[in-house]
Amino acid sequence: MVKMLRGLIIFGAGVYTGVYVAQSYEIEKVEDPMVLFQRFQSFVKTKMDELNGKKSD
Repeated sequence: MVKMLRGLIIFGAGVYTGVYVAQSYEIEKVEDPMVLFQRFQSFVKTKMDELNGKKSD
Protein backbone atom coordinates (compact mmCIF):
# COMPACT_ATOMS: atom_id res chain seq x y z
CA MET A 1 0.00 0.00 0.00
CA VAL A 2 2.81 2.40 0.90
CA LYS A 3 4.68 1.59 -2.33
CA MET A 4 1.56 2.29 -4.36
CA LEU A 5 0.98 5.62 -2.59
CA ARG A 6 4.63 6.59 -3.09
CA GLY A 7 4.37 5.69 -6.79
CA LEU A 8 1.22 7.78 -7.20
CA ILE A 9 2.84 10.77 -5.51
CA ILE A 10 5.93 10.51 -7.73
CA PHE A 11 3.78 10.06 -10.84
CA GLY A 12 1.62 13.05 -9.89
CA ALA A 13 4.69 15.22 -9.28
CA GLY A 14 6.07 14.19 -12.67
CA VAL A 15 2.83 15.00 -14.45
CA TYR A 16 2.59 18.37 -12.70
CA THR A 17 6.19 19.20 -13.57
CA GLY A 18 5.64 18.19 -17.20
CA VAL A 19 2.53 20.34 -17.52
CA TYR A 20 4.25 23.30 -15.87
CA VAL A 21 7.28 23.07 -18.17
CA ALA A 22 5.09 22.62 -21.26
CA GLN A 23 3.10 25.76 -20.40
CA SER A 24 6.04 27.90 -19.32
CA TYR A 25 8.79 27.10 -21.84
CA GLU A 26 9.10 26.50 -25.57
CA ILE A 27 10.53 23.02 -25.93
CA GLU A 28 11.61 21.55 -29.24
CA LYS A 29 10.14 18.21 -30.21
CA VAL A 30 12.26 15.16 -29.53
CA GLU A 31 13.51 13.37 -32.62
CA ASP A 32 12.31 9.94 -33.66
CA PRO A 33 14.02 7.16 -31.65
CA MET A 34 15.41 5.56 -34.83
CA VAL A 35 17.08 8.85 -35.82
CA LEU A 36 18.63 9.15 -32.36
CA PHE A 37 19.81 5.53 -32.52
CA GLN A 38 21.38 6.05 -35.95
CA ARG A 39 23.12 9.18 -34.70
CA PHE A 40 24.41 7.21 -31.69
CA GLN A 41 25.68 4.40 -33.95
CA SER A 42 27.47 6.94 -36.13
CA PHE A 43 29.08 8.53 -33.05
CA VAL A 44 30.27 5.16 -31.72
CA LYS A 45 31.63 4.13 -35.13
CA THR A 46 33.55 7.43 -35.41
CA LYS A 47 35.05 6.98 -31.94
CA MET A 48 35.98 3.35 -32.66
CA ASP A 49 37.67 4.40 -35.92
CA GLU A 50 39.61 7.09 -34.05
CA LEU A 51 40.74 4.59 -31.42
CA ASN A 52 41.74 2.01 -34.01
CA GLY A 53 43.64 4.67 -35.95
CA LYS A 54 45.57 5.76 -32.86
CA LYS A 55 46.49 2.14 -32.00
CA SER A 56 48.06 1.50 -35.39
CA ASP A 57 50.18 4.71 -35.33
